[in-house]
Amino acid sequence: MGSLGDDDASLAVMARRNPGLLLVAAEGERIVGSALGAWDGRRGWIYHVATAPDRQRSGIARRLVEAVEAGLRAVGCPKVNVIVLDTAKDAAAFWTAAGYTRLAASQYGRVLAAEDTARGGSR
Repeated sequence: MGSLGDDDASLAVMARRNPGLLLVAAEGERIVGSALGAWDGRRGWIYHVATAPDRQRSGIARRLVEAVEAGLRAVGCPKVNVIVLDTAKDAAAFWTAAGYTRLAASQYGRVLAAEDTARGGSR
């Protein structure tokens, strides 16, 4: 994972804030899938659903998503969103098949950590 915020320390914070919502699928000793879920108190979010290339289309991602959704329901989450890159056509098809609807919205982002560092703060 190379994105800002996807380092071990950031994922540990996310895990503490969202117990039971960071899932790993394994077959024996091998990791074959993962999914990250979070609830901000208003909306649930599912991030980084991934399946090993040789295990795609075997139901692992679907089961991970169902497990994250169950965890979100258990904490009272009324709605869940996912972010899918416009270029990820297979992912868009997966989420549509899972019952998700494309929303008429755009995502905007801003890196805060770099601004803090530039001002002399620490990360």
